[in-house]
Amino acid sequence: MFLRQAIKKNRLVRAHIRSTLIYLFSPFFPKNAYYNAFRFIHKHGITAYPFEGALKYREMPVMVGYDNVEDLPYVDHRGKRLYYPRNTPKGNIEQSYRNLMTEQDVESPHRYVKSYDELKSKILLDVGAAEGIFALEVIDLVEKAYLFECNEKWLEPLNASFKPWKEKTEIVRKYVSNSDFDKSVTIDTYMKGKGYDNIHLKMDIEGAEQEALKGSKALLTKGKSISCSVCTYHKKEDAKAICSFFESLGYTYELSQGYFFAVPYLRKGICRVRKSQ
Repeated sequence: MFLRQAIKKNRLVRAHIRSTLIYLFSPFFPKNAYYNAFRFIHKHGITAYPFEGALKYREMPVMVGYDNVEDLPYVDHRGKRLYYPRNTPKGNIEQSYRNLMTEQDVESPHRYVKSYDELKSKILLDVGAAEGIFALEVIDLVEKAYLFECNEKWLEPLNASFKPWKEKTEIVRKYVSNSDFDKSVTIDTYMKGKGYDNIHLKMDIEGAEQEALKGSKALLTKGKSISCSVCTYHKKEDAKAICSFFESLGYTYELSQGYFFAVPYLRKGICRVRKSQ
């Protein structure tokens, strides 16, 4: 624990020093997205989302309600209830929701898709669903949603959030990987018999994306009308490796705008891909 704290502190200090140097000697550094992100961090503090649009969410009012039937707290998200685990402090919910709104802002480096309309009539595979806000955004657009989430704290809230759409939602309590075990499954195995066509694959699984993609090869090669949004900031090599992987399968790709700040590094946030033919 002490070592982790020391490493974290060291990374924060390095980030502060670098952002300060770039800000103070700004004329000597290019005015591009990479260096502008460090300038933003110097002016506004350490944040994973160093872009101007993020500022509007910092003091955004958040109304937290409590559902006595579900016995869970929730936030009203565009007319839909986004539930949180029982006993989560109100302040934590407020900050979490502000972060989620920042994360999926149209200017954010962590936004999964340019437009939610891209998922109209598609089957969503939400790998690493967490609280489920991405799936909740598009649940009225998609044909069906499979939410892969094995963190126990989110299972009850997810079931409550998607109860109004339970006929088109399936919550999968397994890790997604490149092999099948009791607690893990590949996308290819899970979707076998369900169909490989007309799918949007979203992956945000804390650095396990490359392994999970290896277990999705049949879907990605045999499926038609496939699009994906995959996180690329968890590991240093992820952006290059994930983009190369998709390119080798005949997909075109683009990286999301700006940079995600994974202290002390700025990294590209999302690789968005679709079949080139």
